[in-house]
Amino acid sequence: MTAQFQCYIALRHTCRCCPQELRRRMTVVKYILVRLLFTIEYAAMGVSAVLTAVNSGTADNVTLSCKNVIEPDCSSTTWLYNTYRFTDTIELVTLGKIKDSHMNEKIRLGPDCSLHIHNVSTADTGSYTCRQFISGTQHEHDALVYLSILTVVPVTNLMPGSNMTLQCLLYTYHNPGQCNNHQSNSLTLRWVSDTDTDLQGDPRYQIHTSSCNSTLTTELQWTDNNRKWGCQLTDKGEVKVSQSYTITFPVKQPTTNVIAGIMSGVAVFAAVCVAVVVLVIVRRRTGNKNETNQDKAPDSVTYAVIIHPSSQQKEKQTPAIDSSTEYATIRTVN
Repeated sequence: MTAQFQCYIALRHTCRCCPQELRRRMTVVKYILVRLLFTIEYAAMGVSAVLTAVNSGTADNVTLSCKNVIEPDCSSTTWLYNTYRFTDTIELVTLGKIKDSHMNEKIRLGPDCSLHIHNVSTADTGSYTCRQFISGTQHEHDALVYLSILTVVPVTNLMPGSNMTLQCLLYTYHNPGQCNNHQSNSLTLRWVSDTDTDLQGDPRYQIHTSSCNSTLTTELQWTDNNRKWGCQLTDKGEVKVSQSYTITFPVKQPTTNVIAGIMSGVAVFAAVCVAVVVLVIVRRRTGNKNETNQDKAPDSVTYAVIIHPSSQQKEKQTPAIDSSTEYATIRTVN
């Protein structure tokens, strides 16, 4: 333990310039020290701890088994919770009674003293310890359950033609995306289509995976609307947990009829524009031709005879033409 505390003090002195990073590292170190202290204590007592790993997806319901029950009515059972996010251990259940905590509304104690967690989230990741007490003294070994949560990080404001990057993370009691301990060396992540086809070899997708963190990148198409991509957590090739994410575009793809109507309207508009241009050209040419013909063609003369009757002719009513006839010339222009 002395070497561990020396490491702790050295870490504190070397990270004075980065308080946020210091707090994060100190929390991780303290968590490791607590686990190490439990291990040494159990070894000194000749007691071993039972370790169980449980993997779940977000929004699922999980059950954490207690494998060291003494009293069937759970009056000796206490559940403790540790996570990298908190420095202190949180008591969830004390001697069979659920305590007031940030999780009291989503947990309950089963008839076999197991711990049921409803609608789990990444915030529930951590280690859960089932411990037995008789008359204030611990009995039996601890039953430790490591709960890891698989999730696909959601994305927004995606449209056809844009690049989409989905991230699949396994939140562990160490840190998000970290599966470096011996218990999770066999865990792998893989991306599948909505028909469970492995996308690793598909040239359309770029997939990058490290430990328990994997990203999928692709250029979206209209056909991807309402399409589902899945991320599977496998252990030695066996699927343990699966999470999926469905892409929905904020606008709908134009239908064939709409496109045809738009194209038809564009064609009609173009035809009207062409007709107007042709009509203007014809009128201009016709006007120029009329002006030319007017300059060259001789005047057209029309003669009209106007009879102005005399007073004698009015009396005789004789339709005869005499010398009083007048001529008028009317000129018409074509």
